Amino acid sequence: VTGRSRSEFNSIFGHFVNMLPMRSTIKGAGSFTELLTQVQQTVLEALDHQDFPFALMVERLHPQRDSSYSPIIQTNFMLQSFEQAYLLASGQDETSFSWGDLKFIPYNPVLFEGQSDLDLEMSEINSKLTGAFKYNTDLFEQSTIERMLSHFQALLEGIVADPQQPVSRLPLLTVAERQQLLVDWNDTAVGYPDDKCIHQLFEEQVDKTPDAVAVVFEQQKLTYSQLNSKANQLAHYLQGLGVKAETLVGICVERSVEMVVGLLAILKAGGAYVALDPNYPAARLAQILEDGELELVLTDSNSPFQLPETKTPVVDIKKANTVERQTNVVSNVNPQNLAYVLYTSGSTGRPKGVAIEHRSPVSLLHWAREVYSQEELSGVLASTSICFDLSVFELFVPLSWGGKVILAENALHLPELPAAGEVSLINTVPSAARELIRSQSIPSGVKTVNLAGEPLENQLVQKLYEQATIKAVYNLYGPSEDTTYSTYGLMEKGGRAAPTIGRPISNTQVYILDSKNQPVPIGVAGELHIGGEGLARGYLNKAELTTEKFIFWNGKRLYKTGDLARYQRNGQIQFLGRLDHQVKIRGYRIEIGEIQAILNEFPLVKETVVLAREDNSGNKGLVAYLVLESETPEVSETEQIDKVKQYLKEQLPEYMIPSRFVLLSKLPLTPNGKVDRKALPAPDLFSSLSTEYVAPETETQKTLAEIWQEVLGIEKVGTHDNFFELGGHSLLAIQVISRVRAAFSIELKLRDIFESPTVAGVAQAIDQGNNDTQVTNQVKDLRAEVILDSKIQNQSVAFKYISEPKNIFLTGATGFLGVYLLSELLEQTKGNIYCLVRATSSEQGKQRLQSSLESYSLWNESKSSRIIPVIGELSAPLLGLDEPQFNHLASQVDVIYHNGAWVNFVYSYSVLKPANVLGTQEVLRLASQTKIKPVHFISTISVFSSSGYSDKQVIFESDSLDYSPDNDDGYAESKWVAEKLVMEARDRRLPVCIYRPGRITGHSQTGFCNTEDLFSRMIKGCIQLGAVPNLEGVFSGIVPVDYVSKAIFNISQQKESLGKAFHMVNPNDIYVNEAFNMIRSWGYPIEQMDYEKWRTKLICQAENSNENALYPLLSLFSEELPVNAEKQRYDCTNTIHGLADTGLVCPSIDSKLLNTYYSYFRSSGLLNAPQ
Repeated sequence: VTGRSRSEFNSIFGHFVNMLPMRSTIKGAGSFTELLTQVQQTVLEALDHQDFPFALMVERLHPQRDSSYSPIIQTNFMLQSFEQAYLLASGQDETSFSWGDLKFIPYNPVLFEGQSDLDLEMSEINSKLTGAFKYNTDLFEQSTIERMLSHFQALLEGIVADPQQPVSRLPLLTVAERQQLLVDWNDTAVGYPDDKCIHQLFEEQVDKTPDAVAVVFEQQKLTYSQLNSKANQLAHYLQGLGVKAETLVGICVERSVEMVVGLLAILKAGGAYVALDPNYPAARLAQILEDGELELVLTDSNSPFQLPETKTPVVDIKKANTVERQTNVVSNVNPQNLAYVLYTSGSTGRPKGVAIEHRSPVSLLHWAREVYSQEELSGVLASTSICFDLSVFELFVPLSWGGKVILAENALHLPELPAAGEVSLINTVPSAARELIRSQSIPSGVKTVNLAGEPLENQLVQKLYEQATIKAVYNLYGPSEDTTYSTYGLMEKGGRAAPTIGRPISNTQVYILDSKNQPVPIGVAGELHIGGEGLARGYLNKAELTTEKFIFWNGKRLYKTGDLARYQRNGQIQFLGRLDHQVKIRGYRIEIGEIQAILNEFPLVKETVVLAREDNSGNKGLVAYLVLESETPEVSETEQIDKVKQYLKEQLPEYMIPSRFVLLSKLPLTPNGKVDRKALPAPDLFSSLSTEYVAPETETQKTLAEIWQEVLGIEKVGTHDNFFELGGHSLLAIQVISRVRAAFSIELKLRDIFESPTVAGVAQAIDQGNNDTQVTNQVKDLRAEVILDSKIQNQSVAFKYISEPKNIFLTGATGFLGVYLLSELLEQTKGNIYCLVRATSSEQGKQRLQSSLESYSLWNESKSSRIIPVIGELSAPLLGLDEPQFNHLASQVDVIYHNGAWVNFVYSYSVLKPANVLGTQEVLRLASQTKIKPVHFISTISVFSSSGYSDKQVIFESDSLDYSPDNDDGYAESKWVAEKLVMEARDRRLPVCIYRPGRITGHSQTGFCNTEDLFSRMIKGCIQLGAVPNLEGVFSGIVPVDYVSKAIFNISQQKESLGKAFHMVNPNDIYVNEAFNMIRSWGYPIEQMDYEKWRTKLICQAENSNENALYPLLSLFSEELPVNAEKQRYDCTNTIHGLADTGLVCPSIDSKLLNTYYSYFRSSGLLNAPQ
């Protein structure tokens, strides 16, 4: 206000302006005219206090102060009036006027931002309004303010046009923005086979690839033809029981091939499947059976679970399909009939069934085919319960387009799967992906990761892209009510912006509306509404709820998601959270109201509130606050909570049971009588435990309790405390497994913690070391593993050396060294290169090989016809080939380069054995059959990583492998056993060569590196840490990949090389400290310190954050320097002689080479520029 409330101030020059805070409430206002009257009254009442100094108000209110903004109010409105008519009437121009002896000349100052977030300054000149926004540039971008100006202008025009219309109907969008939001960004219509059902897409694929593998579970595999036949048998049987279109058939079968057969059979018979999880409590299953009014339920009588008592007929899936026809079933089902019903959490306390018609998933499947390549769909991990909509993508997308379904109980069990190496696409929640990275459990074949179900952080995206093979990370969003996915976005590698949920998928529209169902402008938050082909029919047997959630808007049917979102100016959608009390924990969508409703039905509970809260470690979990009906002093709080827990276990799935319980005498309330959630106390962990605290006794128990304390972020853990009652879950269990591995050199499995979830139970397993939790990497004598099949012999067949082989067999061609070996063989020979590769077809295999070569700029189109993919698997018998294929390959191949291996420095011997040991045996089998072929085996210098060699200053190429590795390095152990098998084959008169590379680094000229190897991680990790260890030894093992590949090829071309071993390390040593000094010269602030101090600092950083590149490899850094790490060298006599006439010399590790690597690190995004 002007501050000139007294007439005597009118003739005085000075700054009398005073700030006058006012609160104007728009909610509840009718027309704009009514609002104007309301605001006028507010202003008049406020003017009564215009002389009260704003500074005094601030002093008395004591608001939180910050020099970056004004206290109390951060937005200002200023209206000024200039009566220019006075100037015109006095004959003066509009630019200046005189008053007595004073002359006034208007001055337009440069506008600077003030302390407010946003100011609107309006001026009235000759009955015209002009205005300007002043804004805080730290908060607003110019484009945002420009949009705001256009919205304000549209609002003013709407008011002038009709001041009597309701405020909620006043326009904000310009015509152009409305077109963009409602039309352009929702122009997603594409054709799809809308006359087909899900199972018909599968049947078409059966005709195309009948012999391709369709589904894998543990050791069991079914081809498309076999899966179709089994599903047809069961479908005919179901039709005989009356199953037809719209028949609801429950399926309650444990994860297995039979589960997939059952789903397809129900669809083929014409029915719709209703998913029932065998792990759900009986009460939950009973609710679904009752609500769904199912006509039939498929179960497996061999499974340990039992269905609750039901009048619904039950069919044993394994006994129902043995005699029926195997031909495709004819049914009267059409795309508008139901395909499945999935039950989701309901706010009333009872689950609600989402009913999906065939047309919706068919549209989704067609979109997926357009987005994902055949290579990406070649091995889709299916780890999600069929009760959740992610399973629709995992099962039916690959089965519709020729891919392979790889079933798993849990995504975190991935490393344990026999078919882990065949997984090309992972569909999971961010928290699970984070644990897979932490434990280095993502197989090398994974190319694509789909993330959904939880908010995604860019940090995780970039961690995934650091995995060498991952080429695409998608963030996807969608409720069950819209068939799995509604939006998707390909995340940017190297990007820094917070991930969005992308844009609508094909045939899907997304509208962001306010509470009055009006579209909101770009950048403004509103409720996300979804329309299009993916929409569900509605909720099964819940017409009222369907009408509430599925609305009609501008002639379109939309689903109200209850999610808050906004459009960004580039058309990407930003997810902002929930409008209600629905939460997502570990990917599960949970209605808080359902848990509260069920708790309130328990006689012991009077009132309850359930919240999602984070603990000290940042892990989100459910907390239940309870007010009990009556106090019972004779019953302890622990006993009361135990009764509540047991009741919930009978009613709800495990993921919906709160991990913390807090007993209160009454719930805190706000002044208006609502529960004051902010006033609810933080949970006392130990009041929720079902056991009294007992201190750990043994050393194992104490160490294990400390691990649990660190992982769970709590102060103490007792011997009998339950890991899951303490707030643990499967993701945290993975961290425990990792730390137990480091502390005890023992490999636990997830199921071990689930089966014995106490410190005492797990400690006993560690101490015993002889149950099925024992790590198989603790092989007492690796010599016992050196057993070469007796059939692998030189059966008196004369070996004929071929100097120019026509056909060459190469394993590991898509790996780092393998790519360069393949390139070298293409350049230096004229033969065909048969490459063992995981794929579903030769075309896909060829594409994988091409992509690998292209990623290092090695692709040569003119030589590509000589690349012949061999579709197989290194860890499988006969390399994954059938016997005729294996025999044919054995007759064709003239020489073998066995480079393939699973390289992982964290996994145990047992995990790596199938690929690295048994795979080598199959290669030797190939070499011995039909005709004898030389094998060039790529081993590693790490086979000498045993303390048995500690007294040797120099390790010679001719030294025998008397001592197996004893540093708990599963990879070195597996290569030691494999090399011993090769030596055994040599003793059986098979021609072999052994190559032992050191630490293979990037190309000496281009700098192309494997950014996931220890060398790259060491450089990045030390820069992140700001420290390097002071090591007095030398880098003698480091060799550029181009030197190794050329050296192997050149030595392999000499007959006299057969039977020998060749060390491939760098003869041109460089001191470690000298190399670290070169790294410091790049401009990064790095301190040099003793190894022990450096290791301590690394571990301390890792305890607070897992961002350091060395975090996954912490277990590699022992407390003391490895034996002889400072002085041991490797003899290279054979290698030097073998390369004497080639002119090939190993590049020195000098500043030139390291700078070449640095350039690549920067260009690839591995390193940011120094600050």
